[in-house]
Amino acid sequence: MKTDTLIIDEMRPSDVHDVCALWHSIPELNMSASFDSAERILYYLGRNPGLSSVARSDGRIVGAVLCGHDGRRGSFYHLGVLPDFRRGGIARRMVDRSISALNGIGIHTWFLFTHEKNLQAQSFWRKTGWQHCTWVQYHYREAEKH
Repeated sequence: MKTDTLIIDEMRPSDVHDVCALWHSIPELNMSASFDSAERILYYLGRNPGLSSVARSDGRIVGAVLCGHDGRRGSFYHLGVLPDFRRGGIARRMVDRSISALNGIGIHTWFLFTHEKNLQAQSFWRKTGWQHCTWVQYHYREAEKH
């Protein structure tokens, strides 16, 4: 891993196809190709400009995190770093950049989801100061198809 050329930067619309390819290459993220399509990610970036982050090494995207807010709380989705670039603080730096951007617009509380089987992600978030919320249940519903 070569991190001397590493840059943590805002995710741009032009990054979306490379970011989606990166996320889909990481099996433990359990990404849905239909739900997390490039079009949906572009829409999300448009609603949340400047909040999502990427890591670039020699111009290549090696990590990404999707970040936005609902006006009250920031949210993090799909934190992923290529295996050869892990354990060098890249994920933490991307999250810190996004938190700084959220703080800049007055958002000081954040949440995220992890897959129940992604123990590596759960460990990362705990080690970086996040708490597991046992008092919350996640519920989901899709629109009926006509």
